[in-house]
Amino acid sequence: MTSIFVIKYPTITWNSTHFLDPKKEIKSLYSPINIQVISLDWKWLFIYPDYNIATINEIAFPQNVPIKFNITSNSVMNSFFIPQLGGQIYAMAGMNSILNLISNTTGKYKGISANFSGPGFSEMKFIAISLTDKNTFDAWIKNIQKSSKRIDNMRDYQNISTPSINHPIEYFSQD
Repeated sequence: MTSIFVIKYPTITWNSTHFLDPKKEIKSLYSPINIQVISLDWKWLFIYPDYNIATINEIAFPQNVPIKFNITSNSVMNSFFIPQLGGQIYAMAGMNSILNLISNTTGKYKGISANFSGPGFSEMKFIAISLTDKNTFDAWIKNIQKSSKRIDNMRDYQNISTPSINHPIEYFSQD
């Protein structure tokens, strides 16, 4: 009986680990929404490359649509985490981490950094909004595309990446 126990549980662990791999794409009728995540000192920059927009400390997506996060850091290691959706993964400078999530219900969820990263760490929070449908998501996108704020060059990026604590939500557009 001992030999069965030893063989059985490593197999379960192996299978569960690969089944729950955060890089594994979520099968859906919908194409995933791509969001690039950059951990800054002490705020989050979210870039939606398919929509030519960016936000600080707020993301949105339609419910039941997969989200593919490409995550990195501008400086120190952080940890990207939306507890109600699951999946905590590290953001590291010079590295790219991938996390696939999906929200099956609408609502506003708290996102955090789950890794100590300096004096502003405890306030490094963001809002993740799961919207009812694609039309509501498109309206959110169109609202951000009206923003006059831009990130057009390295100087703009360096300005927003300046360390700040309790940074407000901001919207940027290239349209």
